[in-house]
Amino acid sequence: MNADVRLHIEKLLREGHSDLAVHKATGAARTTVARHRKHLGLPGYRTTADSPACRHGHPFPQNRAHDSNGWLYCRACSRIRSRAYQARTYIPAQPDWAAIERAAAGDPPHRLTSRERAAAIQQCATWQHPADITAERIHCSPRTVHRHRQRAAA
Repeated sequence: MNADVRLHIEKLLREGHSDLAVHKATGAARTTVARHRKHLGLPGYRTTADSPACRHGHPFPQNRAHDSNGWLYCRACSRIRSRAYQARTYIPAQPDWAAIERAAAGDPPHRLTSRERAAAIQQCATWQHPADITAERIHCSPRTVHRHRQRAAA
């Protein structure tokens, strides 16, 4: 192994990067990175009950917990991950209005989403088409048309 790579690995490990991050940054094998970590005396990626802190530096006596499988984890790190996950907001897909117009006119595309089908049924309802004609235009059953109209009325 090149001396420059060895120094780069040690620098990244001292900065607190995980073994996986160092492996990706340097191209060294993960076992090599773990060996360097052990040689430097740095705590491993997985902490033990004897560790004073987690790998992110949260004090362990206050934040130590065990999951249902008995694995040790840090409550502070878990809260951070949970907040990051909750920050991702769900944005529903917008319906294709051209497909809705085509379906209401009687020339539906090969596949409509349920939201597009409901919008096409509502469009036909505004034109006051009966359920059987709406079902023919959208290529669904009259029962589907009745069900969507009941949901819209409720």
